[in-house]
Amino acid sequence: MTPSNHQSLAEHFGWKFHPFADTWKMEQPFYSQRDQRIADQGLQLLQHGKSFAVSGPSGAGKSTLVQHLLASLDANYYHGLYIHYGGLQRTALLKTVGEQLGVETQTRAVPLLVKLQKHIGMMATGKHPVHPVILIDDAQLLERESLMDLCSLIVCPPKKAAAASLIIVGDDMLAKQMTLSVMTPIRTRLTVNFRIDPLDEKETEQFIDFRLRCAKAPKDLFESDALALVAAHCHGNRREIMNLGTLLLSEAYYRNEKTVSAELFTDCDLIA
Repeated sequence: MTPSNHQSLAEHFGWKFHPFADTWKMEQPFYSQRDQRIADQGLQLLQHGKSFAVSGPSGAGKSTLVQHLLASLDANYYHGLYIHYGGLQRTALLKTVGEQLGVETQTRAVPLLVKLQKHIGMMATGKHPVHPVILIDDAQLLERESLMDLCSLIVCPPKKAAAASLIIVGDDMLAKQMTLSVMTPIRTRLTVNFRIDPLDEKETEQFIDFRLRCAKAPKDLFESDALALVAAHCHGNRREIMNLGTLLLSEAYYRNEKTVSAELFTDCDLIA
């Protein structure tokens, strides 16, 4: 059955936003204690012209953290570039970098890589220097040659200093790739590989509480026993928590219930 008065989900549960929807922007993502440390240290590294990697399982929150880090940079001193898919072919990747830097990518008189190197060098040595920060997501899909191209962009020979910073983000395969001897020229240009792990049970409850507060939803929307079941089911994977939370609230709405209980969780036949 559905609510007899045909209320919307917002009216039924009394929230401003759906706590687990992807359709509204949060000013600040949830940070565990370790997330905050990585964000703080990552910002410090960028301020010193350093590059780094971020790795961890899918759904652990890597992309959210680094995207927020990129957005928090002062636009007067930094130019953030976000490439959300590392599986682009070598030429397409360079074109994407060029387009985000405002460089003409169609001319053939000068190789595009050389044009980008020159442009970034000019940004670094201009009257008002700007430091590009190139963020590549799904970086485990990058070809080695593409990684070498990116590494060539972060050095400014005239200054003998960093012209840009590179952040590569990927799953556990990226961390394994970086240990290979053939990747040594790339690995040595990265100050550190930050590891982001799934949330523990307490952090999962904090994550859900954070989402509820940001959505201006009732704080008791999930009963304590239900929270424990969600944590056990999702194993700290934030994406799975978001999906399961959405499903459970939909089920509660369908049953005309105001909270998610352990009984509702165990009775829901849609949970795989």
